[in-house]
Amino acid sequence: MTTLNAKPDFSLFLQALSWEIDDQAGIEVRNDLLREVGRGMAGRFQPPLCNTIHQLQIELNALLAMINWGYVKLDLLAEEQAMRIVHEDLPQVGSAGEPAGTWLAPVLEGLYGRWITSQPGAFGDYVVTRNIDAEDLNSVPAQTIILYMRTRSAAT
Repeated sequence: MTTLNAKPDFSLFLQALSWEIDDQAGIEVRNDLLREVGRGMAGRFQPPLCNTIHQLQIELNALLAMINWGYVKLDLLAEEQAMRIVHEDLPQVGSAGEPAGTWLAPVLEGLYGRWITSQPGAFGDYVVTRNIDAEDLNSVPAQTIILYMRTRSAAT
């Protein structure tokens, strides 16, 4: 019996799965599902507690490198009480997603939401949103831009 040492490639499977999920569940349900998958992934491997944004960026990049999922740059936006997360080189599932090539972006929303809220001084009342307007809708985006921000009450 011959055994192949090649690692399996799941890209064809993931592309077919993405089409089925989108067709059967719809975009909103798919995004919710993928955010939960991201939170679950983040629970499996967490960054250590970090005292600076620079230190957190280094730790997150080390985690992303372990799964070959690109890299991140973090920026604090003090006036908006937000953190701008610029993720580069997200793996693609063919052209699936809105915009094309961004099917896994909601996974990042879940990952970063859980990773960041595990840090000292993180907002307890937060929202993580992908900034689609910042992406080039005419091509597969090189960046996925996410904002992690404090939610504002109706009185504010």
